[in-house]
Amino acid sequence: MRRRAASLVGGRLGSLVGASAEQQAAGLATSSGPASSTGLFGTTGTGRLARATAASRLAGQRGKAAVPAAAAAVATKLQPDVLPLTRVDEFGAISILESEAEGSFVPQIFENVDGRRIEDGRYAAFARDLTELAGVPAERQYTDRVRTFAYGTDASFYRLNPKMVVKVANEEEVRKILPLAKKHGVPVTFRAAGTSLSGQALTDSVLLKISHVGKNFRNFEVHGDGSTITVEPGLIGGEVNRILAAHKAKHKLPIQYKIGPDPSSIDSCMVGGIVSNNSSGMCCGVSQNTYHTLKDMRIVLVDGTVLDTADPASRAAFLKSHAALCDGVVALANRVQADKQLVNLIRRKFAIKCTTGYSLNALVDFPTDDPIEIIKRLMIGSEGTLGFVSRVTYNTVPEWPHKASAFIVFPDVMSACQGASVLRDQTSVDAVEMFDRASLRECESNEDMLRLVPDIKGADPMAASLLIECRGSTEEDLQARIEEIQSALRKSGLPFGAKASEPQPLEAYEFKHDPKDFKIYWDVRRGLIPIVGAARKPGTSMLLEDVACPVDKLGQMTVDLMDMFQRHGYEDAFLFGHALEGNLHLVFSQGFRTPEEVQRFHEMFDELCYIVATKHSGSLKGEHGTGRNVAPYVEMEWGTKATELMWELKELFDPEYVLNPGVILNKDPLIHVKNLKPSPAANPLVNRCIECGFCESNCPSRDITLTPRQRIAVYKELFRLRSMENRTPAQQARLDEMAKIFEYDGQDTCAADGMCQEKCPVKINTGELVKQLRSEEMAEGHPRASAVAMSVANNFSTTAWAFNKLLNVVSAAHSVLGAAPLKAVSSTLNRLTGHMVPEWNPYMPKGAAPLNMNPPRPEATAERGVPRKVVYVPACVTRIMGPAKGDTETAAVHEKLLSLFHKGGYEVVYPEGLANSCCGMMFNSRGFKDAAAKKGAELEAALLKASENGKWPIVCDTSPCLAQIKSSLSDPALRFSLYEPVEFIRHFLLDKLEFSRVRDSVAVHIPCSSKKMGIEESFMKVASLCADNVVNSNIPCCGMAGDRGMRYPELTAASLQHLNVGGCSDGYSTSRTCEMSLSNHSGINFRGLVYLVDEATKPKSAAKPAAAQ
Repeated sequence: MRRRAASLVGGRLGSLVGASAEQQAAGLATSSGPASSTGLFGTTGTGRLARATAASRLAGQRGKAAVPAAAAAVATKLQPDVLPLTRVDEFGAISILESEAEGSFVPQIFENVDGRRIEDGRYAAFARDLTELAGVPAERQYTDRVRTFAYGTDASFYRLNPKMVVKVANEEEVRKILPLAKKHGVPVTFRAAGTSLSGQALTDSVLLKISHVGKNFRNFEVHGDGSTITVEPGLIGGEVNRILAAHKAKHKLPIQYKIGPDPSSIDSCMVGGIVSNNSSGMCCGVSQNTYHTLKDMRIVLVDGTVLDTADPASRAAFLKSHAALCDGVVALANRVQADKQLVNLIRRKFAIKCTTGYSLNALVDFPTDDPIEIIKRLMIGSEGTLGFVSRVTYNTVPEWPHKASAFIVFPDVMSACQGASVLRDQTSVDAVEMFDRASLRECESNEDMLRLVPDIKGADPMAASLLIECRGSTEEDLQARIEEIQSALRKSGLPFGAKASEPQPLEAYEFKHDPKDFKIYWDVRRGLIPIVGAARKPGTSMLLEDVACPVDKLGQMTVDLMDMFQRHGYEDAFLFGHALEGNLHLVFSQGFRTPEEVQRFHEMFDELCYIVATKHSGSLKGEHGTGRNVAPYVEMEWGTKATELMWELKELFDPEYVLNPGVILNKDPLIHVKNLKPSPAANPLVNRCIECGFCESNCPSRDITLTPRQRIAVYKELFRLRSMENRTPAQQARLDEMAKIFEYDGQDTCAADGMCQEKCPVKINTGELVKQLRSEEMAEGHPRASAVAMSVANNFSTTAWAFNKLLNVVSAAHSVLGAAPLKAVSSTLNRLTGHMVPEWNPYMPKGAAPLNMNPPRPEATAERGVPRKVVYVPACVTRIMGPAKGDTETAAVHEKLLSLFHKGGYEVVYPEGLANSCCGMMFNSRGFKDAAAKKGAELEAALLKASENGKWPIVCDTSPCLAQIKSSLSDPALRFSLYEPVEFIRHFLLDKLEFSRVRDSVAVHIPCSSKKMGIEESFMKVASLCADNVVNSNIPCCGMAGDRGMRYPELTAASLQHLNVGGCSDGYSTSRTCEMSLSNHSGINFRGLVYLVDEATKPKSAAKPAAAQ
């Protein structure tokens, strides 16, 4: 086993630091304060955790570094010819070790250090009290190997598996849990969405999950005109903005507001993380982040005390009950404000984006006579290490309606960054994004970008660009801003154009006002991260670093970082980011499979930190939070004196290090290269997963079992374990347990609808993986089932007829026996048959009426000499299922659609063999791929013949079935002739029918298949012609997935608990099975949208030519 050559503390970065480190350390010597502290977290407390920490192997006095501050914060610089000593743990995570002895070390006592938090009875005692005293039911406490592994994954490149995951329901539970954690010496970590990138939402102790707990932590209140809003931490940032938009529309208000932070993950990350990380984004800058737009918050401290900063009584009570804490905060603020050098450092650091360490600006920005205001701001960006924020009130910011963007290219990156500096200093520009040459190279393959910015093709090797956005409350205001920007850039004397030899005038890069044009720019910007994620080699991870510096230094820092990546062999690295704030994102792929790969990362990261923090006086984290990722480098960036303040703050709020210990501050100089997460190449369908978690909010099973990210992570771990040639008994036991649990958590409760793909940056459809697993399981373990499925496919007309009749029998039994017996019998059968028999509910449909095979032919009608003819393929589900027993509607879907065809003057043609037709979805979702392929091929042949090779439009009345047909086509030409009902109505019937609004308020649920086909806008437009108010369910997927939601009713119950149809008389969709589940969970009848359109329309007396829609 190879050893490192240099000592642990001395020397590393010696060749890089030099005089710069001494210069940074000068004037920032250790301040007066607690004389010493021991342990990785520098604890001085006398509690149980403090004592355990004091026993740490790295015990030493805080603030008495033997080397300059910049070097003391990090460990040994690795020599090029010596590999680090590493260890791979039972989960495949790799760590650099400090000594050979550590490789075989087995902890015998609890130490509050990653990897050494052993069970010595404290976790069992905590679990008992959690149930008996805190009232958290056992079903919200998870200790099994699948859930703990699944929650050991977040968006960072670290892995720590919690011993217990607790789904917390409300603030009151947190208030009870934290004192119990303190009592038993059990560290806890909070997690919202798990989209953080720096390892701050991981723990090997207890993880408190505040999201995916039903409707809990999702309350909100919009105040007045929307200029303030109170939200809880489980709401997604984008949801909050949609709430504000709905408030404006409902009350017809003049100004649209939004929350200030706008991270690129805003449609996935949650308020809890946005506040805890002080997230910002592309347009928010510094001035609109949470720190600057916060009005009030509720905080739960480690002793269970709740402070509501909006409540004068709560503030007054807190000042009395926590006088020592408040006095300590005031004392720190007084010390800081009396130190001009330190004040200047803090103001300089927070003039740009900075989320390294704590929000020390709170000690400078507020007078010391009101410590509550200081405490309120200290919580922002504290990453759950000082307290739990259970509620925040934001001062929102206007979202101006008029926008324009320009994409300006420069021959070199220095000129581009200088342009950003000019715009920051001289204009009121809203956003400036920088693209380096690697980013522009991706633009060259985008035809739309080449049309808008043709000279990026063949740009110079160091070319770069600025994507600039302006906004205005009026067109005049917008134009004034554009002219201001153009004037400033002209006066700057900077060169424009992608090639130095072919300079371009500034006018060559005009501002685009049409959303169709400027959306192309921003889509390209958002697509840069997925490019690396999708193109990386299997087995590697995608890393996203986040740095910032003063804007006038951005150009040179960018050049230095580009040179660094090139020297270390990171050929796929991209540099881009929020140039207006000097903020760069560094995206690259990295493997953590071997000591060589870990060494390369370690050396590169050392140099990166030196370049940013020391050479360019920048922020190692501009907006992603410190986490574990740069915790060893906090002192390098801030100096000793400021870092001492941070340790003192931590000990004021959490002296026993219960709250997320090791995050932000950590005495282990190698913590950033420990527990590095593996990414084994397990299956081409999911190898590209970057584990960002964007998919999770679209998943119907997120509240009951696993999310797509977690399914992939567990699947990869099962693959890794199965690939081991000589598994130990312990590994075999873990494999067996995980595989058994995964059958239900991973496979059975996956709807496999592919909605995860809609939010996935690299477009992974986890449902395809699950379908593949089901197919393999059927082929290997149930060969007779495949034969039965093929027999059903071959005799489908008989099967459909039998189910139609069975539904009528069940409906009759409902009338005679009532609901309770049917529910009880079906639930029992569902359980005894392993979920093969569906569970009955009161909205189960009756059998559909027979299809009219000879619909009335309209009078001869033609448009421009072309006859009106349509091929209609009623899905098997609408041929089998009619309305529910209690529905006032009695007609089947096909009767309503035939009525609309007739009103529009269309002749209806049916494909041959209709009674035996099926798209194949019911077979495909169960893993019977051969049967699915057979039925799909039969239907395609029939449709080709009926439509005369796509000459006539083809309508399928069920959206999921149409999506299945499109996905299985062998002849792509037929794809352009296929329509679902809403599309057909919009494109072919709007000009032929007169619409009346026949409802006051209706709910609509757009099936996941319709969303994936991009017809949400059409759905809302058609529905709005028939009702005064249309309420979108905003449910990504109802979880029905054919009949899976009937066989696993907990799946639809979990998804539709968020359904809100208050005030609506009825609901509409385009999937009969989805409608059944929606009705069951809303209490109103959901039907096909064609019912509403048929009721609301009549033929026009003289049809007008179709207008462009």
